[in-house]
Amino acid sequence: MKYQPLPAEQEEQLRRLVAGCLARTGMHLVQPDELENLEPGQLGLTVSISMPGMGWIPPLTLAADPDRLRQALRPGPDLLRSGGLEVDCRRQLARADGALLGLTPKEFQLLAYLMKNQGLVLTRSQLLGAVWELDFSGDSRTVDTHIKCLRQKLGPYGGCIATIRKVGYRFDPAPDRESA
Repeated sequence: MKYQPLPAEQEEQLRRLVAGCLARTGMHLVQPDELENLEPGQLGLTVSISMPGMGWIPPLTLAADPDRLRQALRPGPDLLRSGGLEVDCRRQLARADGALLGLTPKEFQLLAYLMKNQGLVLTRSQLLGAVWELDFSGDSRTVDTHIKCLRQKLGPYGGCIATIRKVGYRFDPAPDRESA
């Protein structure tokens, strides 16, 4: 089967999606000539990706810090807690002050990812890459819509998800309701 080059717009969308997926593992896209100038201890590689139904995808050049990559690939905790908010990753359940939250699978994944990265500012691209991965075919505003619905379902804990204007979102620790 002969591949046709992707239109420039689709190629850029694919690059952003791949970059978002890689960001959670400590990797980032670089220009091929930048591999010669990596800092000591960094890894660099060029990969080719093919996807069913897609045209020819140019090779991507990546760089990573090995320690950060190992840390990102380590399994996370099964139970996440912040104040009265609890996320059980193994059972796919979320509770606020003991009450079960009726979250959609994407809302659950989004909440779990935000809580695992508590205090860090996460861009929409990072959230898309981490939660939607390669099955996403919309724009980054879908993150905003899911955050809005998630905040409503979290009730008083919805305020833990801070909007960082023109960047993304951050999960701030929930106050302990007993000591408040």
